[in-house]
Amino acid sequence: MSGLRQELLDLICDRQELTARDPLGMMDLVLGFPEQCRIATRIGAGFGAGPSCGEVRQVVLTGLGGSAIGGDFARGLVDAFGTVPMIVNRDYTLPAWVGPETLVVAASYSGNTEETISAYGQAAAAGAALAVITSGGRLAELAARDGVPVAIVPGGQPPRSATGFMFFPLLHLLTSRGLLDRSLTSQVGGAISRLESMAARLGPAVPTERNPAKQLAAALCGRIPVIYGSQGIRGAIAVRWKGQFNENAKLAAFANVLPEQNHVEALAWVTARKQADNWSVVFLRDPGEVAETPRIARRVEITRELIGADTPTHEVWAEGTSFLERMFSLIYFGDFVTVYAAILNEVCPTDMGLLEYLKAELAKLV
Repeated sequence: MSGLRQELLDLICDRQELTARDPLGMMDLVLGFPEQCRIATRIGAGFGAGPSCGEVRQVVLTGLGGSAIGGDFARGLVDAFGTVPMIVNRDYTLPAWVGPETLVVAASYSGNTEETISAYGQAAAAGAALAVITSGGRLAELAARDGVPVAIVPGGQPPRSATGFMFFPLLHLLTSRGLLDRSLTSQVGGAISRLESMAARLGPAVPTERNPAKQLAAALCGRIPVIYGSQGIRGAIAVRWKGQFNENAKLAAFANVLPEQNHVEALAWVTARKQADNWSVVFLRDPGEVAETPRIARRVEITRELIGADTPTHEVWAEGTSFLERMFSLIYFGDFVTVYAAILNEVCPTDMGLLEYLKAELAKLV
């Protein structure tokens, strides 16, 4: 390891230096995530108890960026344990089939996401059942005006760090209305306890030699991360990791899901090293995939063998016994890795200057 690399590794073990390079406190938000989930669960309990709607035949979560990722995770749960189909919409417009038998959940952490506000208006015009998750802003005003059930969550942090706030109210809404297996709510306490355990093991105070999140961040330093998850929720988590590398570490990163990767993207690895010689692949694994879908598990193993002949590969295994424990353990591990990667990349993990410029320019449009 070069002297420079060792110097950077020392930074992520020195809390004072880490704070200096993370002046807006993204690591503090990561460490506070378990408590965020507890607060969000209490908020969600009241949200789920809101007024009922008519028969629901499909669910649409409409949102963008960090506000929509909770919908991706909920969609994965609905695929496995739900009673109606669910999609996540990331656009100004909604599908043409949205109507009175559709539950549309408008999710915007700030409450001012223009695409989500537009989709909210379309849902209302189509006669859809509506619900809102937000910290305030224009979306909260619209929900109050229209008498729409709304979960108001604490604001003031980057949406990507507010996943608990955007997910748990949605979980309670879907379970309370019989759209998702109610037994999932009994897994919440165990999942939060798992997060607390991980925070103690992966935080800045734990040295690199005993901290697998720091080790993976160091192994990926200077490389292009490619994140692969297998079918279902792990594919959504792979996309989450990609987004966290993009936003926290300011790194280009890519994600895909197996088995689809085997049918298309696998061939890209034949000449990938001619395009760049610094790829690294992270496979998100779960004991559940081994027990429930052994062919998928074998695909992962074979894919890693093929890619690993020329490219460094890594595995991150889910922890816990329940579905929510395993899901959130993979999500949370990625949050630590990407903040450490930001420090190693010598960028502020909270800075969003480029996106703020984009929003400012769009605001000039009439």
